[in-house]
Amino acid sequence: SLPDKLEQMMCHTKMNVHCDPFYGYQIHYPAFFEQVPDSLIHETGCCQFYFGNMLKIAQTAFIVTNFEGFTVRQGMEHFSMEQHATERRCGSDYFLLSGPLYINHRPVEGYRFYAKYVQRQKLWFVQSLSYPASCTRAVSRLIEQINDWQVWE
Repeated sequence: SLPDKLEQMMCHTKMNVHCDPFYGYQIHYPAFFEQVPDSLIHETGCCQFYFGNMLKIAQTAFIVTNFEGFTVRQGMEHFSMEQHATERRCGSDYFLLSGPLYINHRPVEGYRFYAKYVQRQKLWFVQSLSYPASCTRAVSRLIEQINDWQVWE
């Protein structure tokens, strides 16, 4: 099956490193993922890598300004409502959210998301993964990497 093939690819692939030229953060993504060209992304500090035609898996990193001056816990409350998260976990300078994927407040059937928000000064550094629920096991390596993400290494 496709999820099984994907899981094998994920286990054996090399991880590439993307370093954001403006903010200097780094993310690791599977070598077989394609990068969305910068010309299609109009936000500073945003990048996206994806895989698949039928099953779309997207790994995205972006920056959100913390205009409200939220603490980590307040940020978790705010973004978990905004993202319709069903699970959340709070650390000292970060929080993790996951649940069914919504786009423009509409559920995307059969898809899930997993995200880490890291607080640095007045910014949230966000790394997010959206994937078919059927591929949850296949993307576990990416989820572990998001969990371990430190923004700057």
